[in-house]
Amino acid sequence: MSDDSGTTDDGSPFAGLDRALRAQFSWYVVAKKEFQDTVRSKGLWVLSLVFLVLFVVPLLGVAFDVLGLGQVVQQLGARALISGLYLNLVTFLLPLVAMFVGYAALTGERESGSLKVLLSLPFSRRDVLVGKVVGRCAVVAVPLLTALGLTALLFVSLGAPFNAGLYGLFSLFTVGFALVMVAVAVSISAAVPSGRWSLLGNFFVYFYFTFVWNSLANGIGNLLGNQVGLGGSLRWQITLFVKLLSPTQSYKTLTNSILGSGANAERLARLGMFGRNADRGTICGDVLRGNFTTVQVQGFGNQTVPRQVCQAGQQSVPIYFSDVAVFVYLVAWIGLAAVVSYYTFDRVDL
Repeated sequence: MSDDSGTTDDGSPFAGLDRALRAQFSWYVVAKKEFQDTVRSKGLWVLSLVFLVLFVVPLLGVAFDVLGLGQVVQQLGARALISGLYLNLVTFLLPLVAMFVGYAALTGERESGSLKVLLSLPFSRRDVLVGKVVGRCAVVAVPLLTALGLTALLFVSLGAPFNAGLYGLFSLFTVGFALVMVAVAVSISAAVPSGRWSLLGNFFVYFYFTFVWNSLANGIGNLLGNQVGLGGSLRWQITLFVKLLSPTQSYKTLTNSILGSGANAERLARLGMFGRNADRGTICGDVLRGNFTTVQVQGFGNQTVPRQVCQAGQQSVPIYFSDVAVFVYLVAWIGLAAVVSYYTFDRVDL
């Protein structure tokens, strides 16, 4: 026996969970239909293929030493693979995939007229928006998790060192980053009147997050220091905080943090977000509570040369710059994007 939503009431635990979710969340039916429509249209299989190409193909290239990284990966394991390949691939390509998954979530139905039909049912505009966000996030999360799992199994089968904790955190950050970008794409789709505007808006956001935001944060720091006269640690605290508000920058520094080792990994990952023109001594000591010191390192010709480094101090990194806080900043974009777009979506004349 089945109801109008296509749910089979067979008495299984999944059927009971389905009924509970439908009773508890009014947006659940919209999200479920969104996911089922993607499965029926073979979109889920296309995404699965895309993610397999993104994660499995580079690993196969390493296995056959096509990329010249085989020996390094055999020695360092997943750490070398993530830092040498996956971090840049995910940063640049995953937001593009998310954009194409979500940009027409609402504009497509608005242009076809089916959105009015959907809103004629007992669903509010909030239900439709939340359901679309959750549904499209599930569409991306399922094949992405599958690809990450298959990549882990393949990596273990190659016999290279495999750090399950490191790979698990990398997977968590990657899925979180993907869901954020999907939520942003769907939210832009709700805030604009057509698919063309949604595509342009999504591309602008992708370009801004990926290539411009970090320069914006540096510009704010320069403005505070040169024009406002705000110097010292406060200037660099504000600059770092603005940098961390970008989903792309948050994802990169979180990944760089887990790629490091020891108690100083968080600090070095945050410090690595600044270039040579920054006051690294102030950032290390006053902002990140480290110990900025000079050490002697071996250079060319067995000669020792001085080098300034940021070492662990007696205090840990401030909680608002820690990995936990940065991950919160990252996933907070899901709610922020939905709230901002709902303000527009709730008032627009469909």
